[in-house]
Amino acid sequence: MSLMDSEMSARARFNMVECQIKPGGVRDYRLTRQLLSVPREAFVGGQNREIAYADCSLDYARGDVSRTILAPLAFARLAELADIEPGDVILNIAGGSGYAAAVMAGLASTVISLEDDEAMSEKASDNWRKLEIDNAVAVTGPLPEGQPKQGPFNIIFINGCVAEIPENLLAQLDDGGRLVCVQNVEGSQKAVIYRRIGDSFARLIAFDLTVPVLDAFDPVPVFEF
Repeated sequence: MSLMDSEMSARARFNMVECQIKPGGVRDYRLTRQLLSVPREAFVGGQNREIAYADCSLDYARGDVSRTILAPLAFARLAELADIEPGDVILNIAGGSGYAAAVMAGLASTVISLEDDEAMSEKASDNWRKLEIDNAVAVTGPLPEGQPKQGPFNIIFINGCVAEIPENLLAQLDDGGRLVCVQNVEGSQKAVIYRRIGDSFARLIAFDLTVPVLDAFDPVPVFEF
C-alpha cells in the first residue's frame, strides 16, 4: 500500500467513526479507537474495496462460499453490547474473512474465529498475518456447534441473525459470560445478549437491528404426518 493509499484509508476510517459510529450511539472509546486502526478494506474483495467504509454490509466470497461482513455501525453496536474486556477469550462465529476478529483482537486476550469452510478460515488467517495480528485463531467446523473443546468463553459473538440459539452453544459460556447476536423475535430482528449466571441464562433484548440471516442456525424442518 502506498503512502497515499494509507492516508486515504486512515481518512476513510476516521470518517466512518465520526460520521457513522459515534452518531449511531456507540460511546466505547476502546472500541472506536480500535475501529480507527483496522483497515476494513483488507477484508473485502474486488470492487467492494472502494465501498469498504460505506454504511452497508458487504459480501465476501471465497470459492463457492460467501459470507457477509456486517455494516460498520451494526457491528460496532453489537461489539459494544458485548462489553469486551482485555482479558476476555472470545468465540467469533461466522467470522468470514476476519474483520470482526481483527477488531476484537485489539480489545480482548484471544479471539477464536469459527467458520464452516476451510478456505474462508485460511483467508482470515492470511489477512491477520499480513496485519501482524497474533491473538486471533481461525478454526473450521459447524457453526451452531461452537468450539466446546476450547471453551469456556467469556464472549460468544455471532455475525448475523439467527432463528435460535442452541443450548450446547450457551453451555460454552463461562460464568458471567455473554453471548451477543441478532435474533428473530416474533418476526422482528433484535440485538440480544444472553448472560450466564451459574447454571442459568438471562436474555435481554437490547435494540432493533437488521443484519443478514445465518442459514446455518435455521431449525431443521420436522416432517409431520
